[in-house]
Amino acid sequence: MPRRRRRRTTKRGMRRRTARRAYTPKRRRRRTTKRRMLRSRSRSTGDRIFDVVKKIVPFYVFSKQLTDKDYSILNTDPGYKNQDIATKAKIFTNIVLGRISGFTPFKNGNLYGSETTPFTINPSGIVNQFTGLGVAGMIYKNIPIKGLPLKGKIGSLAKSTLISGAIGGLFDAPGNNPKATYASPNIIGRNMILNQNRSASTQTGQFSTSQDVVSSGVYN
Repeated sequence: MPRRRRRRTTKRGMRRRTARRAYTPKRRRRRTTKRRMLRSRSRSTGDRIFDVVKKIVPFYVFSKQLTDKDYSILNTDPGYKNQDIATKAKIFTNIVLGRISGFTPFKNGNLYGSETTPFTINPSGIVNQFTGLGVAGMIYKNIPIKGLPLKGKIGSLAKSTLISGAIGGLFDAPGNNPKATYASPNIIGRNMILNQNRSASTQTGQFSTSQDVVSSGVYN
């Protein structure tokens, strides 16, 4: 008699895990699947938020450190606060490009002296609050203690903060903010910026009295 083949409960080559799953109670499977979905959803949301923060932090740190002294003056002028977004964007662009290259693309209009922003180098500015935070974050990442939360993410943000803060500080205006010596309330903000730019240009060796619009009386 021909020998009858024995039927198998699973297909040939099916993994053992799949075979065990067929005998798992439905209620238990539902609970396990629901937990996995919730965990994956929470992880993906957190990762998305971290990705956005990771992209924003370097630009914020760089621009904040680079323009901090300029805006400490601008924010004291009530007229600047009432300017529209387009004018503020032009002023910001002039300050950033002026500090790192000496080029200011916007010249016309009431730009509060940002059109004269000079190229500046400030090696001592590399040491600042953001580089300090970056160093602290890198130290936290390398602490040899298991179980510390978010070591990888904090280390990643700390590295970008350290680099961006150092670059922004390198091109920051050297010295402290000069006090205003002009009493006219209509031009005090502009003259304060011009005076600071003149001081920064003098320290970097690029100042020329023939180009000094403050002393020439253009804005007085």
